Amino acid sequence: MLARGKSLPGPHGWPILGCLLEVDPSRLHLSFDKWAKQYGPLLSCKMATKKLVVISCPRLVKKALTEKGSDVLNDRTETSFSKYVMDNAKGVIFGKYEPTTIQLKRHMKKGLKMHGQGVPQFETMAKKELDKLLKSVEDQRDRDFNPREFVAKYVANFVTILYSGSVLDETDAKVIWEYNDAIKVLLDASKDTMLLTFPFLRFLPTNIGRIYRSIMEAKEELLKKFFQSNKETYQPGQERGLVDALFKLQSEEKHDGEMQCLTDPQIKAIIQDVIFGGIGSVTNSILSILLILLRNHECVNKIYQEIVNVVGLDRYPSLQDRPAMPYTEAVILEALRYITPVPISAPHRAMEEVEFEGYTIPKDALIFMNIWTIHHDPSIWGDPWIFRPERFLNENGELLPVEHSLRQSLVIFGTGPRSCVGEGFAKSRIFLCLTTLVQKFDLLPPDVGTLISDDARTFLPGGVLRPADFNVRTVAR
Repeated sequence: MLARGKSLPGPHGWPILGCLLEVDPSRLHLSFDKWAKQYGPLLSCKMATKKLVVISCPRLVKKALTEKGSDVLNDRTETSFSKYVMDNAKGVIFGKYEPTTIQLKRHMKKGLKMHGQGVPQFETMAKKELDKLLKSVEDQRDRDFNPREFVAKYVANFVTILYSGSVLDETDAKVIWEYNDAIKVLLDASKDTMLLTFPFLRFLPTNIGRIYRSIMEAKEELLKKFFQSNKETYQPGQERGLVDALFKLQSEEKHDGEMQCLTDPQIKAIIQDVIFGGIGSVTNSILSILLILLRNHECVNKIYQEIVNVVGLDRYPSLQDRPAMPYTEAVILEALRYITPVPISAPHRAMEEVEFEGYTIPKDALIFMNIWTIHHDPSIWGDPWIFRPERFLNENGELLPVEHSLRQSLVIFGTGPRSCVGEGFAKSRIFLCLTTLVQKFDLLPPDVGTLISDDARTFLPGGVLRPADFNVRTVAR
C-alpha cells in the first residue's frame, strides 16, 4: 500500500456539510447500501469534516484489514465516548492500534479462555442460569408473552458469571443493563460530534450534560460492583472469573517485568468493553432468531429432531454437542447473516495516506465495513432475503468448512486484528439458549394479534438493529 492513486468514487454532498443532510445517522447502513449499488464496493463520502471510506465486498474487507501492510488501516478514531467515558480509549475496542492495545487484547482472550465458554466451572453456572430461563418461560406456558425481559436477564447474568464466577444478587443484571442503555445515547453521531467540539457541555445543565452525567453514574455503579468488589475480595490462586484472571495476569506482568499494560484503568476498560461489545448484540440476536423461528416453524422441528438424535431429552444440550449439530449451527449462521444485527463495523482510521486497489485513501479517513450490504449481496447469496439455513450445508447435510466462499463472506464479528474478541462467547450463548428452549418447548406465534415481520429492514435502528417487541407462545414438549 503506497500512495498515490485515483480519487474514490462516491456522492459529492454539499459544501461544508458533505452528505450529512442526505442520511439518517441511525440508519446509515441503508445509505451505504444505496451508495454501494450506485458507486460500487469501494466508495467515499464526506460527513462535515470527516472523510469516510466504505467497503462493501468481503474480498476487499479482508485485503484492507488482514493482508500485509494493512496495519495502517486498523487504528481507531477518537470519539467523545472513548475520550471521556473510556478514559482516553484505555480498552481493547477503542484503543489505538499500538503494542499496548495488542497486548491487552491477548490478555483479554486469555482471560476469556480461562473463565469463558467450555470451562467446566463456567458451564456449571450456565446450567443454573438456563434453569432460571426455563422456569421463567414455564411460568408463561400456553399464553402469549414478550420474551425480551427473560432473554435480557439471561444474557446479563452470563456476563456477571463471566466477570465474577457467579450471580450474587438480582441487581447484577440491572446494573449491567443500566450502563448499556446509558451509553447507547452518547453513541449517536450528532451527540458525539457536539461533545467533542464543545467538551464543556458535559458540565452544564443541558440535555447532553445530563446524558453524560447519567453515563458516568452508571459507570461508577458498574465498576463498584464488578471491579472494586472483586479487587477487595481477590485471593491469588482462587480466581473466580474474568476480572480475577486479569488481576492474576496483572501481577504476573509486574513479576516478569513485562510491558505494563494491565493497569487498573485498563481492567476497568475491559469490564466496560464486554458490555459495549456484546450484551446488546447477543440479546437482540437471540430475540431476532426467535422471531425468525416463529415465522419458519419447520426449522424449529428440524432443530428439535437434531437435539433428540444428538442430545436426547434427559440432559441439557452442551457446547460439546455443537460439532454434531450442523443444522442448528446453520440456522444460527443464516440468522446472523439474514439479520446482520451490527450492520456497520466500528470505524477504523487510516494512520497515513495509502493506495488501495488503485485508489487513494487519505490520512485520518474513517474506514467502515459495510456488513449489511455484504450479507445481502445477491451476487454472493443469490436469494439474500430468503431465510435458508441449508445454504450453509453441503449435500450430505454437513456444515460447510470455514474456508468455503460463503463462510468467508460472513463478517458478522469483523476480521483482522480488530475483530470481536468475544465472538466465541457470543455464539456459545446463542447456541445454548436456542437449543435449550427448543428442547423443552415448542415455539409458536401468539394466539392474539399479528406477529411482526422478521425482515431486518423493518427493525428499530441504531448501532445494533433490534426487532420491535413481539409475543411468543410456548407449549411444553
